[in-house]
Amino acid sequence: MVRGSGKFKQKRGGGRNFSKNMVLDENGTAVSTDKRWAPRGKGDDDEDDSDEEEEEESEEEESEEEAPAGGSAQPELSRAERKELKKKQAAAKAAKAEDGEEEDEDLINPNHVGKKLNISDLGAPRELSRREREQKEKQEAKDRYWKLHVAGKTDQAKADLGRLAKIRAEREAAAAKRKAEAEAKDAEIAAKAAAARR
Repeated sequence: MVRGSGKFKQKRGGGRNFSKNMVLDENGTAVSTDKRWAPRGKGDDDEDDSDEEEEEESEEEESEEEAPAGGSAQPELSRAERKELKKKQAAAKAAKAEDGEEEDEDLINPNHVGKKLNISDLGAPRELSRREREQKEKQEAKDRYWKLHVAGKTDQAKADLGRLAKIRAEREAAAAKRKAEAEAKDAEIAAKAAAARR
């Protein structure tokens, strides 16, 4: 028996879907001429009137909620009016920031640079970061410790100097012993040489 027999063959590509027939109306907006896509009028179906009224009411409530906080409720503003509105909102936000009112901590961007640097600010000393400050303090502490260590005031330096003094004393004692043994050998050799001469 052949594999897959008894199964229906799947069609690929589905059907052909063409874009809507669009025509520009008197306002310059594209409107469909196809009846399926045309918006329904109020007198089309008596059954759907109540549903449409409920949808319109909910859409009005949503549009009232979506209206900008500082702006008007009119959704159709000209480009110039929108620019002016944005400028006013930015000025109000800047004034609010200057008054010292803090924004919500969740909305503050930690990466935001509040103040832009000028060329004249480049020569001025800048504030060190936490990591740089810690490295600088660490290096200064090392330098202070090394100065005290060289002066012999640290515990480690005192211990090292004590060990060094002990080693020097042992070396001097060993050198004195070797010198005494060498002198004893020389005296013994001289005594043997004198005995051989006799």
